[in-house]
Amino acid sequence: MISVIDYDGGNFKSVINILKRIKVNYNLTRNKDLIFNSKSIILPGVSNFGYCINSLKSLELDKILHEAVIEKEIKILGICSGMQSFASYSEESDSAGLNFIEGKVKKIEHDEYYRSPHMGWNKVNTKDNKIFKDIKNYTRFYFCHSFHLEPLNKEIIVNYTNYKNKICAAINHKNIYGVQFHPEKSFIEGYKLIKNFIESC
Repeated sequence: MISVIDYDGGNFKSVINILKRIKVNYNLTRNKDLIFNSKSIILPGVSNFGYCINSLKSLELDKILHEAVIEKEIKILGICSGMQSFASYSEESDSAGLNFIEGKVKKIEHDEYYRSPHMGWNKVNTKDNKIFKDIKNYTRFYFCHSFHLEPLNKEIIVNYTNYKNKICAAINHKNIYGVQFHPEKSFIEGYKLIKNFIESC
């Protein structure tokens, strides 16, 4: 069973549509017992960092996810601000994160040519990682963000995208996976990525 976290801060409908296509059992949930008994967890995100964290905390999902991910080592995939919420701290809203990953979320560098937010299709260079199985290097994915994660340990960065400067596009640290782009909006390649994550569990 896959748990898609319901915390009023994520684009869960598009994620659920992909899970239906893959034909896997899932729950859209905030229930502790269902989350603890999941094979994997997906944390979608489309909102402001502070809003996401505050929503998680108000539902005590920060504690539930800490136990599920850090203590029980259930695999999790964070999408966009879902991935950013794994960080220690974000400049956006001046907020502490879940602290699953040591690092900060910072404003992307921009100018008259590279606007903020970084929105649209952009290529990612891909390392050999389970969730990118059978996805070609420099495949384009859909991005929509003004902030980006800078992990302290650069070894956990799976790939980058270029937008004025290099931006972390995906991470993997043990059972923790995250993508800055939106696989649920990235058509066939995004479908493959989520399918790979599910199959890796």
